[in-house]
Amino acid sequence: MKNENNNFSKLNKLDKPQGNNSLKIISLGGFASVTANMFVYETSRDILIVDCGVGFPEEEMMGVDLVIPDISYLNDKKEKIRAVILSHGHDDHIGGLPYILPQLPKNLPVYAPKWALALSQMKLEEFGIFANLNEIDQKTSLTLGDFRLEFVKVTHSIPDTYHILLKTPIGNFYHAPDFKLDLIPVLGQPADQVRIQELGRQGITCLLSDSLGAERPGFTPAEAKLIEMFESEIKTCSGNFFVTTISSNISRLKQAIDVSVRHGRKVVPVGRSIEKNLELADKLKYLALPKEVMLTKKQVKDIPQGKLTYLVAGSQGQIGSALDRIVAGEVDSVKIKKGDKVIFSTDYIPGNETAIRRLIDNIYRLGAEVVYSDIHDHIHVSGHGSQGDLGKLMELIKPKYFLPIGGNYRNLVNYKKLAISRGFKENQVILADGGMVVEFFSDGSVKTNKKIETRQVMVDALGVGDVGNVVLRDRKILSEEGIVVIVLPIDQSSHTLDGEPEIVTRGFIYIKENLEFLKQTKKFTSQVIEKTKGKRMDYRFVRNKVQEELEEFFFKSTGRRPMVLPVVVEV
Repeated sequence: MKNENNNFSKLNKLDKPQGNNSLKIISLGGFASVTANMFVYETSRDILIVDCGVGFPEEEMMGVDLVIPDISYLNDKKEKIRAVILSHGHDDHIGGLPYILPQLPKNLPVYAPKWALALSQMKLEEFGIFANLNEIDQKTSLTLGDFRLEFVKVTHSIPDTYHILLKTPIGNFYHAPDFKLDLIPVLGQPADQVRIQELGRQGITCLLSDSLGAERPGFTPAEAKLIEMFESEIKTCSGNFFVTTISSNISRLKQAIDVSVRHGRKVVPVGRSIEKNLELADKLKYLALPKEVMLTKKQVKDIPQGKLTYLVAGSQGQIGSALDRIVAGEVDSVKIKKGDKVIFSTDYIPGNETAIRRLIDNIYRLGAEVVYSDIHDHIHVSGHGSQGDLGKLMELIKPKYFLPIGGNYRNLVNYKKLAISRGFKENQVILADGGMVVEFFSDGSVKTNKKIETRQVMVDALGVGDVGNVVLRDRKILSEEGIVVIVLPIDQSSHTLDGEPEIVTRGFIYIKENLEFLKQTKKFTSQVIEKTKGKRMDYRFVRNKVQEELEEFFFKSTGRRPMVLPVVVEV
């Protein structure tokens, strides 16, 4: 395909205000990142935020529940922020709202498609947050300061996914996060390719495109193809049929329900997220759940083996999820046993592979059959476009520049290779990383020589942003090496030990089987304190000296480095 791009003489820009000669694009979650999507479009007068997602903790982030973008860049620019725009309802695009929205200007408008709006409202209500939520669709046109917005319906693994056209004084920008070109979607209409082409003819300065599937040849298969998989798998299941998938993927859940109905099975949602999402989808008319088929887990007692389908939350192996608790035997009314089949109809989110495989191992221990992507390639289709989908969007838009997003750096590089193979020039593709600022100027030039600091803000049960590297390191030590608390009774007048040190240990050694080692530890500690006589005898010095010496003693004796916490008690 030749790149016959001659639309730029007729770019449909907004009138350029005095002094407004550039537009900056920044990813607060970091370019070359799949999750925690949050983009800033900034002119000299106005800022627009596109998406507000969460990321997921890596394995070494112990005790961390979520990761959100760092919005420090916006702290002194809040008066410029005009709105938050949401492209669709996945957590990596909306999940940050409860944590970030309270830090933004009060009553800031949030615009979102119907399904994303409903999911966002549900999340915000759980936190007791009132928000100025507004619904958009393909007919919506918004003017927000320097930005005029239009919305284009596309397909993804969640209903009501949109691309966003931003008309600015600098040019037109087409923001195309997660999508694929599904011609036969299970829910809703196919992507509006005619409208996309019309916008391309108006002239697009830059296409920001999903790149996660840039390594895969061809087009991503349609979601509807999975009906054959469900039919095949349920036919060979003599026991109960378990399906776990991303709980917001109601197209996938609909297919599992439809197949179960045809095979005379009752359907039981298990897990708060799946239960709530199905209830919401039914209420908003995305689904028409057959009431005579849908049961709660409390209603299954008298249903014969082999007549139930369970739709279970926890496809990413999350500790404490419905599937995790069922496998651990903690859900009295739901058991997995020999003859049952468990379908993991999902991709592994990066970082969750170990947890998922551990869960699969434990399901095998229960005697059930497990069908998952490591051994079967027919149980899941991606919601992200492959090279065919991405290339088709390139051809429809024909932008002056490309800025691949929504992928790891290797995906961005492969997107660039794809664009070049489609006839575009190498210098048309901008590879951004981390906190790079991509700045477009009114003379048509682009600069990437500025950078902001981006960091991961971690959320745990205690709050937002209070989990630092030291805390994570300590949690890692506790989980792998254990802890030793050593109580030192110090005579306050003589500054000497008044009796034996007392030792409490967890996760390091089993005391009853290591009494001799415990005696050696107490003796060694007494010797350390004896050596400090005549030296600085403030208690901080004593604690630090005992900690330092015991850490070395434990490593030489056991090869392990537990956390050592000396406690001085005056007697």
